[in-house]
Amino acid sequence: METSDLASSRHRHGADAGFSVVEAVITIVLTGLVVVGLMAGIRTLIVSSSVVYNSAQLETVLVNAADRIERAPQLCEYEDYVDAAALANGWPASTTTASVERLKDVTTGNPATDWEDQPCPDDVQPFDVQRLVITATTPDGEITRTMLVIKSDAE
Repeated sequence: METSDLASSRHRHGADAGFSVVEAVITIVLTGLVVVGLMAGIRTLIVSSSVVYNSAQLETVLVNAADRIERAPQLCEYEDYVDAAALANGWPASTTTASVERLKDVTTGNPATDWEDQPCPDDVQPFDVQRLVITATTPDGEITRTMLVIKSDAE
């Protein structure tokens, strides 16, 4: 084998023997970009999972409050019932509110004029139709939902 053949053979094998520093840096940067993208996706999944969980808990509080109100006798104020629903879920009572209105006129068909604030105390008459607006907010204050409940002793 001649010297020039030996040198070119070494040159070819030497170039294929490893990576240059530039190639290694490019590989590390590209791998880092893939990892950052995956981490951002995982973070998004965790946040959305948390929001869905909090929304489900909020719906549980609202349904629990509506159920407690439905089983309660007709009153002029139901705040204790909605507070109990929040406390049963481990939330502060301040996360829920309830307002009560009484149906006064069914002839107009206008919700703005057909309802009036429920007078208290002890002004609830048998067969009064009540509209309750239950509002609940997650303890972190991020999500608020409202539920409308119609209550009457009429069967």
